[in-house]
Amino acid sequence: MRAFFTIPDLDINQETSVDPMGVQVIWTHLGQQIFADKLTTIANDLRVFTFNIFHQHLINKLMADHTEELHEAKKYYQTWKTEFDVKAGLLMFLEDLVTHIFYHCKEDHTNAETIGILGLNKVRSLYQTYAPENIYLSASKRMGILKNQLILGMTGRYKGPMMNMSFFDRSFTLLPQTRESVNHFMLKWNEAIELEDHIIKLLTKHLFQSGKRDFPRLSIAEIKQAGLWKKISEGYLICFGKRKLPRDIRNFWKDKLGLISGSSAALYKEISDWTPGDPIRHEDIFMGAKKYLKNEPEELLKIDQVLDIEPFLSHTEFLLRFLAQPEIKHISDEEKELKQLRELIIRSAGFSIPPALPRLKELHQLMLKEGSLIDWLQQVLLYHHTIMNKRGGTKWLEMDAKGTLKHYFSPPLPEDINTIKKYTKEQPWLHHYYLGTLWSIHQGLK
Repeated sequence: MRAFFTIPDLDINQETSVDPMGVQVIWTHLGQQIFADKLTTIANDLRVFTFNIFHQHLINKLMADHTEELHEAKKYYQTWKTEFDVKAGLLMFLEDLVTHIFYHCKEDHTNAETIGILGLNKVRSLYQTYAPENIYLSASKRMGILKNQLILGMTGRYKGPMMNMSFFDRSFTLLPQTRESVNHFMLKWNEAIELEDHIIKLLTKHLFQSGKRDFPRLSIAEIKQAGLWKKISEGYLICFGKRKLPRDIRNFWKDKLGLISGSSAALYKEISDWTPGDPIRHEDIFMGAKKYLKNEPEELLKIDQVLDIEPFLSHTEFLLRFLAQPEIKHISDEEKELKQLRELIIRSAGFSIPPALPRLKELHQLMLKEGSLIDWLQQVLLYHHTIMNKRGGTKWLEMDAKGTLKHYFSPPLPEDINTIKKYTKEQPWLHHYYLGTLWSIHQGLK
């Protein structure tokens, strides 16, 4: 096997055209049995995880030490009705502050890494259009540089994993069981504590004093006039200017992400030897991880389930994606190869179905149905239509009783697997099981 092929991921692309056979719910379940919902395809940057911890710790400190200022601000600003409004608004303000700081450091050619900092292009367009006195940072859950930033910003993209690691709840309340461990490494991070003090001063002495009644806001010019821009900018760049984090924080994350033991740690060890630039050979990494789990049968089972089930999922999805190619007009033209693919699917179906995966059971029964090739494919396409209809999507293709295909949506296949013969030779995994995210995390930990 050489290259791998990945389908669009619903964490990134919410179009209803993706996942034509409904297998994402299957492979994500198998993957998250290993990673315990601590990794996603978009929560993949250790520095952004740490930004979130820093901002949560800062807001927690603000609420503990400045209750009077917060009480007055909450009374004054009309949209700050609940504690959640306050926290979410402050998080949006801090996220935008980070983006503006990294934008300026990039423009000034300061040696800081900007990969993973969201909104830089939008900030650039702001400065090309407005003067600093007309560029505002707002403390409102409905504002922000990005559209729908509370969901799509640093906080939103990482909220699920952070909640699953018991950092905070849905209202962004730092949980007691984690607060102690966060305090432990934060209080040893002197530069971050100093930065916190400068930001809290900006919030209490300036942001909370802004005159608009709907929500607090400050322009870039006002922040600079307050005499805190330089200190805060330097503080953020000292603490977060590089993607590599202090050792204590790296150790903290390795533990919190569950990379110390079990199947997740085994995969982490195996992917650590991957050579950047080469395709990630998912099956090879899963196979290699087994050697670390000889004495952990429950964890080994998680790896074996993926190894057993993924070929079936890939073959099943490839069948639909192959038929969707616009050059495939008649089943009779591809009959021999389609029969070979059907046999490959049947041979890959000899696994035990976990009780928690009814979709897999349904798909398994469908693929093992007897009958002529045309009858079998009619059932497959009916299943596809049902999946897409339930999601409010559009079917990719349909077939008449004579085996003539009509296409509505035809995403291209990579050239190295755009025929059944090529695919059968390569048999790549079409689903990635978060190994790309794991590699990104490894880059932050090494």
